[in-house]
Amino acid sequence: MKRRFTIKVTVISLFILTTCITASVAISLQYYFSRQQALHTALEKYQGISHSIGNEVREFDEFVTNLTKVLASLEQELEQFEHNHIARNAFAQLMENSPMFYSVYIARKNGHFYQLINLDSVEGLRPRIGAQTQDRWALVEIKKDQQTNTKVTSYYSDAFELRDSVIERSKFNAVERPWFVGANHAQVYKTDPYLFHNVQLNGQTYASRIKNSKYGSVVGIDVVVASLAHEVKAGLGPVQTHLPAQFFIYDQTGTLKASSHEDKYSLLPGVSPLELTPEQHALINASDTLEVSNQTDWPPLDFAVSGKPTGYFIDVMRIISLKTGIQFKFINGLSWLEMVQAYKDGDIEVLFPVAYNATSRGLGELSTPLAHFDFAVAVSNTRIKTLSELKGKKVGILKGWSIVEEIRREQPSIELVELDDIYTGLIQIEDGQLDGVIDLAVILQSKIDRHFIEGLKVHRIDSASLLQVQNSFHFVAKSIDPKLAEIMNLAVKSLTPSEIHFLENKWFGSGSPNSVVPYKFLIDATKDPSLRNQLSKFNVDGVPYFGFVQQLNLYEDGTEYLSITIPAESLLKVALSNVMTVTLGSAAILLLLIPLSHVFSNPIVKPIHALIAQTVKVRERKYSSVELVPTVIKELDELSVSIQTTADELSRYEQQQQEFVDSFIKLIAQAIDDKSPYTAGHCNRVPELAIMLANEAEKSARGSLAQFEFVNDAQRREFKIAAWLHDCGKITTPEHIVDKGSKLEVNYNRIHEIRTRFEVMIRDQIIAFYQQQSPQLNPDMDSQLQANIEALKHEFSLVAKANVGGEMMDDEAIERIQQIAQKTWVRYLDNRIGLSPEEERHYSETDLAYAQSKPANTPAIEPLLADKPEHCIAHPQKVEFDPNFAIKMEVPEYLANRGEIYNLCIRKGTLTEEDRFKINEHIISTIKMLEAMPFPEELSKVPRYASTHHETMKGTGYPRKLKGEELSIPERIMALSDVFEALTAADRPYKKAKTLSESLKIMKFMVLDEHLDKEVYRLFLHSKIYLDYAQQYLTPEQIDDVDIEDYWV
Repeated sequence: MKRRFTIKVTVISLFILTTCITASVAISLQYYFSRQQALHTALEKYQGISHSIGNEVREFDEFVTNLTKVLASLEQELEQFEHNHIARNAFAQLMENSPMFYSVYIARKNGHFYQLINLDSVEGLRPRIGAQTQDRWALVEIKKDQQTNTKVTSYYSDAFELRDSVIERSKFNAVERPWFVGANHAQVYKTDPYLFHNVQLNGQTYASRIKNSKYGSVVGIDVVVASLAHEVKAGLGPVQTHLPAQFFIYDQTGTLKASSHEDKYSLLPGVSPLELTPEQHALINASDTLEVSNQTDWPPLDFAVSGKPTGYFIDVMRIISLKTGIQFKFINGLSWLEMVQAYKDGDIEVLFPVAYNATSRGLGELSTPLAHFDFAVAVSNTRIKTLSELKGKKVGILKGWSIVEEIRREQPSIELVELDDIYTGLIQIEDGQLDGVIDLAVILQSKIDRHFIEGLKVHRIDSASLLQVQNSFHFVAKSIDPKLAEIMNLAVKSLTPSEIHFLENKWFGSGSPNSVVPYKFLIDATKDPSLRNQLSKFNVDGVPYFGFVQQLNLYEDGTEYLSITIPAESLLKVALSNVMTVTLGSAAILLLLIPLSHVFSNPIVKPIHALIAQTVKVRERKYSSVELVPTVIKELDELSVSIQTTADELSRYEQQQQEFVDSFIKLIAQAIDDKSPYTAGHCNRVPELAIMLANEAEKSARGSLAQFEFVNDAQRREFKIAAWLHDCGKITTPEHIVDKGSKLEVNYNRIHEIRTRFEVMIRDQIIAFYQQQSPQLNPDMDSQLQANIEALKHEFSLVAKANVGGEMMDDEAIERIQQIAQKTWVRYLDNRIGLSPEEERHYSETDLAYAQSKPANTPAIEPLLADKPEHCIAHPQKVEFDPNFAIKMEVPEYLANRGEIYNLCIRKGTLTEEDRFKINEHIISTIKMLEAMPFPEELSKVPRYASTHHETMKGTGYPRKLKGEELSIPERIMALSDVFEALTAADRPYKKAKTLSESLKIMKFMVLDEHLDKEVYRLFLHSKIYLDYAQQYLTPEQIDDVDIEDYWV
């Protein structure tokens, strides 16, 4: 026997044998790996932050999208907002803990607008809309009539106590807003960032049209982009503490949605106020804020970043405001054509920048020129100086621009293609779809430079070739006081050279702010997936950067990208700042710990790792693969033997437990079958059929069954157990309902009681006859007696036939029963004596005379058949289902209804609505019983499998009304097995067993009616499982010839 050693002896011996390792090699390795680890740690840290931020943005988008869907589904609650506070309270609850939600609203197609504003969403919001510090909510309601819009703004506390309401006129028309026009009920519509109405906050709207709304309503949620940017900056906090990190959110073209450098856009030169007359100051003070246009995509002159107005002309208007005190409110989110129309309709008061041409002059008096910019054309190679050189060419130009008609009139041979945006036209030049694009030189050059488009040149066009078009740009303001427009003109004329120089440097110089990401690598990453989801190194003008780009697959609104860039020098400097110190310290420690070399610990570590691997096998219950670990250490050897012994015992115990559980389950199934002859061997036969069908399904390569298989024996056992337990809930079903073989049967068959009444009436007729006769019987009276008796016999036969429930009862049969019921008989005995305590309690609740202890009124005239109050048994308590079970069964009003007419008039079968619910309730009991059991993980689907065999493919089954796409293959197999066994069962006393052909014919119609799954039914036919099952469980008389082509679907 091999000698064993203790761990202590082993470790001491190994330490003695340890050799010294060269300190210089150790120091070199320490420095190298420390440097690599420091870099890796730093890169991993920033990568993790980038992933985290990207996930937050994506999850937030999904969160808002789902909330919008939920709002759109609350049709009845929201549509009646003018009659109750349900919508208001729902909106408030939605925004209570979501500071990024600016407002929630609903708008109708008639212009009626209902909005709740979250006053805590943005700092400094309250003064903008006239709220006070104590106000928590602002409720805005706009009603539109033929003449004007009336706007009512109400200010509420946190508890919705009204402080004040302000009524004013409004130009706002919800139905013209992009979110209302674009909304549909198929998916949530998300706008590009724009300025919210009145408050000049930039954000986005998530909107959805309410399906089947009689008002054509749309619900929307406004999200403040600044808050989203703040959240991203907060995520970058650990990085920006030490590094100049930048973040950008942008689309595939590079157009910015949000960035960390939006503050650069608001810089303005120092401005001195104009010297104005007192009359001019009074005019300005008396004037309202002017609504001014802002395009979203005409950089660098007039555009928006994250919905925030910016650009050269925007700065000019801000300088005018600073010089004069005139307040401007920018309106964006509309196309240029929509802006022009809004200006014509009076919804926008100042429209700019407007080029000098005949069309523009029709908009009103043009202002003093705001600036002059040359027109140009972008082409791939040819040099162009005049428009005439573009004859016969296909040239792009912005849609709706006023110079379009001028060019078409003067140069009809140029084929103009109107574009939604300039970038699209430049790309089409590269693709050969266009020969050129006309716009301002600064616009074209900016687009080419910012989008890093190569191979295109910008050539200025001789202004003389534009004829009536000049290169000056103006504002028009026909609806404002001319004196106010004149003050604005004075401000334009007062622009100093230094102010103009500042704006030109800001917008046309190198590094000027723009609406596009500043680095080509970020745009390349949108086209090349290999550049995404990792920190990549790239150069900008020779300066190395690290960049991370992540694709944000937004929930329903396409794709955007998140990028974080960091100068490489800054990143490496931080990463390596402490490497040398750590390395030198580690080297000193290493010299002291040379004897503790890791190499010599292998005799201990390797066996321990091997033992850990064996314990993993035990944890995964792979007992048969547990092996002894070879080792010279005594304690580890003993531990290895112990682990293997434990595995063997656990394996034996688990097998015993499984056998015990399986036998117990079969015992339950057998008990249910033995409980009533009406279930017979159902619980035993359904599992056999289901397992046969599941085995065939695993072999099938047809349709949806091709991907089906049980991964392991545990899943197969799970299905088998579910099949055995599929009707375990029937143990709670009352036997008198399960065994109800006739309509009037309860705990005994009341047809005998009614038969007695008929006997009494027959004898009443005989007695009446003899009382009227002398000893010499009147033949005529005798014949009348016989006729009456025969009539009663016939009527009883009709009642008895109806009681069986073998045929469908039509309206005529029901009417005949009701006529028979109207006959009367005389009751001489008190029907309220000899009752059980429960009957006495029930009679006291349903019979007023009994409850008041009135004496019996006998003899009494009773109807032959009746539905009496005491026949209706109430539920002992309200029937409610656990929401977690998702049960969708309608509960009848009564627990039982024993009315005689009510039962006899059952059109089909013998069960009333109450009886049917009690029968079907067994599946609810199945769910409750199985969900309460602590099944192990490998049997976790047993409750689901066992409780879905009464569901149908079209969603009309019970208890959950699941549809086909919600049912797994095992559940569909269970449903078919349950039906086939029930049809062919020969041991049920209430029905005749059906043959194979009869059963398959019925099942074919059930498949066509979307009751059973077509693919499973085809497998059932094709594999001839029906025949295998029949030979094992059916009588010879039931097994007739079957041609599966007759039953194929």
